[in-house]
Amino acid sequence: MRLLLFIFFSATTFAQPLKINIVSDVIQAKDISDLDMSFELLLQLTEPLIASNAIEIEFIPASRLREWRELTNQSNVCLYNKVKTPEREHFGIFTDYPITAFPPNRLAVHSHLPLPEQLSLPQTMNDFGLTIGAIEGRAYGQHIDQFLLDNHDRIIWISGKDSAKRLRKMLIRKKVDAIIEFTATFSTESEADLAALTFHKLDEASESIFGYIACARSSVGQQAIDLFNGQLALPSNQKIIIDAHYASFFNQEAQYIAEDIKKKFDQPSSR
Repeated sequence: MRLLLFIFFSATTFAQPLKINIVSDVIQAKDISDLDMSFELLLQLTEPLIASNAIEIEFIPASRLREWRELTNQSNVCLYNKVKTPEREHFGIFTDYPITAFPPNRLAVHSHLPLPEQLSLPQTMNDFGLTIGAIEGRAYGQHIDQFLLDNHDRIIWISGKDSAKRLRKMLIRKKVDAIIEFTATFSTESEADLAALTFHKLDEASESIFGYIACARSSVGQQAIDLFNGQLALPSNQKIIIDAHYASFFNQEAQYIAEDIKKKFDQPSSR
């Protein structure tokens, strides 16, 4: 099912809006009220663009792998909350500033496993013999991605819609020993007994991870990115994004994440 945002034209409106499709693995039209912080922020950024007739958006649900296929194959596709990597920049144009920031990925396991507070991914497999689950098409960061690529056949891969949620449930139900995930995502899992899980630092994990809007490398994609960049450069929108991060995370983690994304906004634009 597709979710359409309609705009209506007055008799005095002559300019045609830029028509783009935003493809995402978390969009479910039947339950839009339950979508995540990044989607809510995206809506706030696009509302004035829609109201001014600058843009017309269709939201299309799809798997993570299909997201990137659509971006490559269609000139008017954009994605959101995506990690910027050199490989992805070959076929996508990214906004100058992120819309989201997340703390480092952790290794989530059941608390009965005797793991140190910090360890490497080779240790998890070679020393402790853990079976790790991961998501096809997700960017975990350069060093984690390289490990997963080098050990592809030893990883339990999940793909399709709601893959992250399904993988968390696999861990909770002990279908896998461990997954690489953000700690905060488990707070929304009704089945999760957080006291039964532990979260361990990974040597390969970077610091904060940032999510950007990415559009097809085309003239339409560039126009869309220019519009999004204009919205992200506004101090009022930057404050909305920073405040949302304070509200969405916990304790010191909220402060660190909000400060990290503020530092990104304070950097000069690359345009």
